[in-house]
Amino acid sequence: MLNSEKYQRHIDGLRAIAVLSVVFFHYGQSAFGGGFVGVDVFFVISGYLISNLILHEISETGDFNFRRFYIRRIRRLFPALVVTLVSSLVFAVVLFSPEQLQNYGRSLAAAVFSVSNFLFWQESGYFDPHTHLRPLLHTWSLAVEEQFYLLWPALLWFFTRQSDSRRRFAVLAIVGIVSIALNGIWVNGNFDAKAMSTIFYLTPFRMFELAIGGMAVFSTQVLPTRPWVHELTMAVGLVLIAYAVFGYTDEMVFPYLLALSPCIGALLVIVSREARFVGRILTNRLAVGVGLISYSLYLVHWPVLVFYKHYNYEPLKQAEYLALFILSAMLSVLMYFYVEKPFRKNAPTHSSGGKQKVFVYSSVGAMIFIGIIGFQIGNSDGNIWRNVNALSAEDISRAARDRYTLTRSGCNLLRLDKSKYCKMKRSRQILVIGNSHEPDGFNIFSQVYRNNKNVNLIAFGTLNSCELTLEQDIPVSEVKHNNCTTRTAMLSEKEFLSTLDGVVFSSNQPFDEKHEAAWGALEYIKSVRPNIPIVVLGGYINTTRKCSDLYHRFGSFSACREPLHISYNPFNEREASDADKHRNLEYLYIDKTRLLCENETLESCAITVGNEPAFYDWHHLSMAFSQHLGRRIAEEYHRDLRLWGFPAVISKKPGRKSVKQLKSEQKSQ
Repeated sequence: MLNSEKYQRHIDGLRAIAVLSVVFFHYGQSAFGGGFVGVDVFFVISGYLISNLILHEISETGDFNFRRFYIRRIRRLFPALVVTLVSSLVFAVVLFSPEQLQNYGRSLAAAVFSVSNFLFWQESGYFDPHTHLRPLLHTWSLAVEEQFYLLWPALLWFFTRQSDSRRRFAVLAIVGIVSIALNGIWVNGNFDAKAMSTIFYLTPFRMFELAIGGMAVFSTQVLPTRPWVHELTMAVGLVLIAYAVFGYTDEMVFPYLLALSPCIGALLVIVSREARFVGRILTNRLAVGVGLISYSLYLVHWPVLVFYKHYNYEPLKQAEYLALFILSAMLSVLMYFYVEKPFRKNAPTHSSGGKQKVFVYSSVGAMIFIGIIGFQIGNSDGNIWRNVNALSAEDISRAARDRYTLTRSGCNLLRLDKSKYCKMKRSRQILVIGNSHEPDGFNIFSQVYRNNKNVNLIAFGTLNSCELTLEQDIPVSEVKHNNCTTRTAMLSEKEFLSTLDGVVFSSNQPFDEKHEAAWGALEYIKSVRPNIPIVVLGGYINTTRKCSDLYHRFGSFSACREPLHISYNPFNEREASDADKHRNLEYLYIDKTRLLCENETLESCAITVGNEPAFYDWHHLSMAFSQHLGRRIAEEYHRDLRLWGFPAVISKKPGRKSVKQLKSEQKSQ
C-alpha cells in the first residue's frame, strides 16, 4: 500500500483532464459531448485518495483519527467554497428576478449543508436546458463527495481495522456491486418517474465509482512493475476516458454501466504511476498546474458562465466562451494561491496537529451563517430590492397554481365514478389529452363550453413520463407511476370510447415527431369510433427564457415575442412538419396564430390579456390567457366545431350576466 502522504504527480494531471472535460462540456464545445464524465473521474480520484489515506493509517496504527481527517477536509474544501458562495450571492442579488433569487436562496442553503444533490434531484434533471441557468447546480457533486466523506471513513474503520487486505478489498467490492445493482434496479424496474435524475444525483447510485477508486489502492500492489505494463495500462485508461468524453451524449442513461468506461479508465491511470512515456501527458508542468487549480476552476467556471448568461440574454459566441474560460482560469489561479493554499498549509498531520479550534469554529460558523441567509432568501418572496419591473415570486407561484384550478376540481379518467367531479350523465362527453399543455386545453374548452350545460370535459391526466408506445396500433404504457398504465389502457377500452363525443389534443408543438405515439393513439380511437370528431390545438410561441425573467430584464412582456428570444415559431407549423402521422387523420386544426397574431407576425401576436402575460414560463399558457383564447375560439370557430360534430357553442345573453361577471370580462379584455 502506498504511503498516504506521497505526492503522485500523475493524479494532478488526471484531475486536469477531468476538470477540462467538464468545463469544455459546459462551455458549449460540441466535441466534448460526454465531458460530464469528468465528474466521475473526480469521484474515482477521491475514492482512491481517501481510501488510501484511511487504510494506510489503519494499517500503520490500528486506528483512525477522525478529528484530523475532518479538519483536513474542511481546510481543503470550505475556504474556496465560501468565497464562491458569497461572490455568487452578490451577483444573484444584482442580476436575478425575485423568483430566480428565491430559487437561488434554496440552492445556497442546500450547498452549505451538502444536500444540493437532493434539491436538484427533486426539482429537475441535470441535463434539462432550463437548469443551466442555476449558478450552484454544479455543487451537486460536492454534496455527493461530502456525503461520501461522512460515511466512508466510519465504514472502512468499522469493517477493516482488524481485517487483512483481502477482506478490505471485499468490503469495497460489495459496496460497488450493491451500488451498481441499485442503478440497474432503477433503470430496468421503472421504480421512479425520474429514473435518470435519481441515479445521476443521489449518492447510493454513485458509490460504485468511489469504490472503484478505493480498489485502486489494492490494484497498485498487484500490477507488475515492468515499465511497459504501466505504459500500456495508462494508455488503455486514457483511451477509455477519451472514449466517454468524446463519444457520450447527455441523452444516454447515466451513470449505470456507461460510467464503467471512464471510471475503470481512471483506475488504470491511477495505478500506472510508473509510466514515463505516456505519463508525460499527465506529468508535464501544464497538466499538473491545471490539476492543482482544478478544484477552484470547477467551483468558479460554472457561476461565471451562468451569471454572464443572465446578463447577456443572447446566444453565446465562441469568442465569448473563450473569454469566459480565460476569466475562469485567472480567477481560479488567484483563488488557489490566495485562498486554497494558505488554509491548506496549516492542515494537521500525523506529527503535528496545530491549533485548529479558531479555524474550525469560524469556518463552520461562516457556513452556517451563509446557510441561514440562503434559507431566509429561499423562504422570502425574493423581492429584496423592490424592483418595480419584477414579478414577485408569489405572483409566479400563484399563476402556476391557477393553471390547475379547473383540472384539480374537474373530471379525469380516475374519477369517472365520482359524480362530485364527473358529470357522466351529461349528453356530450369530451376527452382532453396531451402533454403538459393538456391543462391549457382543458382551460380553453372550459371557456368555450362554459354556457353549455350538456358538456362534460374529461382530462386524461397528461401523457408526460408515460412513455406511450403502440403495440399493433394499440396505445400502451408500461410505466406504472402516475397510473400511466391504467389511464393509457382506457384509450383502448371500447366501452369507454363509446361514451365519448369528441377528443381535444392539446400539446406543445403538436406536429413534432416526438408526438408520433400520441397521434397513433388518436388514430386508434378513430378506428374504433370512425365518426368521433377530433380537435387539434395548434402551438404558440415558445421562448428561450421564462417570460417572467424577460419581463424582469427588459421591463416589458413584449420581450417575450422578440425573435431573439423565440425558441419555437408557431407560424405554418403544420405545413413545416416532417412528421407523417397527423397527415393520415381527419381533425379540426385550430391555428392559434390566426386567432392571436393579427398580421401573422411575431410582433403582432397577443402576449398579454389585461395584466396577465400569455405565459409566465417558457410556453404554458396562463389561466387568463387560456380563457381569452377560449373566447376567441368560441367566436371564430363555433360554426366549424358544430360542422365537425362537436357540441354547440352557446352564447349567454348579456342581460343574464351579473355585474361582477361583466366587470371581470371587461378587465380581462
